[in-house]
Amino acid sequence: MSTSEIYLCIILALCVPKGGAEMFYRKSGQDVVMNCGDAAQNSDLEWKHSDELILRINGKSGRMMKGASSVAGKAKITGTKLVINLLGTKDSGLYSCTGQNKIGTKNTWQHKLHVVSVIASPADVVLDSTEVTLTCDIPEDSTVEVQWMRPPDLKPFGYHGKTVTLKSVSLADAGHWVCQVKDEQGVELNIGLDITVVGPLMSTEEIVVIPGDTAELPCFLPNLSVLTIIGGGWVRHPPNGTDFLTLETQGKNLHWSDTNTMPRIMLFAQHLSTNFSVTLTNVQSADAGVYVCTLMFEGKEKLKANLRLKVEGEAVSRSSKTFWEISVLGLKLYAWVAIAAGSVILIILFVVIMFFYRRNKRMRRKVRKLKSMREPLTSRNYCQCNRTERPHAGKREKPAPLPRTDYYPFDT
Repeated sequence: MSTSEIYLCIILALCVPKGGAEMFYRKSGQDVVMNCGDAAQNSDLEWKHSDELILRINGKSGRMMKGASSVAGKAKITGTKLVINLLGTKDSGLYSCTGQNKIGTKNTWQHKLHVVSVIASPADVVLDSTEVTLTCDIPEDSTVEVQWMRPPDLKPFGYHGKTVTLKSVSLADAGHWVCQVKDEQGVELNIGLDITVVGPLMSTEEIVVIPGDTAELPCFLPNLSVLTIIGGGWVRHPPNGTDFLTLETQGKNLHWSDTNTMPRIMLFAQHLSTNFSVTLTNVQSADAGVYVCTLMFEGKEKLKANLRLKVEGEAVSRSSKTFWEISVLGLKLYAWVAIAAGSVILIILFVVIMFFYRRNKRMRRKVRKLKSMREPLTSRNYCQCNRTERPHAGKREKPAPLPRTDYYPFDT
């Protein structure tokens, strides 16, 4: 081979085009598999991440050497493919593979990896009416289009962008949000994020009662709280805004404390989870004011609900009430009547069921008795008649002729 031919081969080898860069979009925590172009099996391979060595393998001996890249600890080579497990946002960047094809030509193939993650700040569990920011974390050099989709029907929310801010979240904002990533080639990646909203603390704006009547002060959560409740209670304004009923924790349970300080208060439940309502009996004019129900969560965050209690009109005596409005042991008279009617119906049903049960039992006993009284089917000796023996079969004898007188009885 001449010198000019050798130079030509060297130039052609140096001018071999590199493999085209392939784009990969993956969620944080997923795996990725990247192929080393048309590199031959059992050939020398070298994988790099942003010019830092990940793995190098000797095709003949199969010996593998790890590099200094942060990806090296969770990467492996299978055939000519690079497999990276449990991707993180720091794993984004340019990956290159250098190897030889079947004819011995050395090539380099490049891949661009974008690891996308979604973040809720300050957290994915928030209180009602607080602010939360949703971020779709994508490398800065990415040219993809990002759109947030809101629950429940996953319609586009706001403008295109990596970040959306919900100024005052509500139960309508709770659910499965999706960050939709779409590149120039139309490749689409959807990453979900679940947002949980605790609250609101629900009550009534105003309650109007007359003196001597009973006032129910509602305060409850629409759903069981994911966050731990560590305190709270009821506060009355005016006159002094002091607590008249407080919540305290005993172990993992939440209880009312100081329940003996106000004998006119009736509690809905002693072990609390979602319902924190109370009932104030024998309401007086001095009980009027604003009542505030408060729940305190871990992290000192609070939910509040206000209601105004108005006491108007004249006191109603027990005798002036209608017959059905009279209260007995905390229940209206019509409630006791309904309970009594229900009890009577249950007793009647029980008596009817027992009647038919005993009737069927007697009938079964009677049937068994009749069966036992029947005579057993045994063999009997029936009467047999004495019959003359039949003549033996053979030639029959001709009877003797009758006398003449028998033929002509009138001749005599």
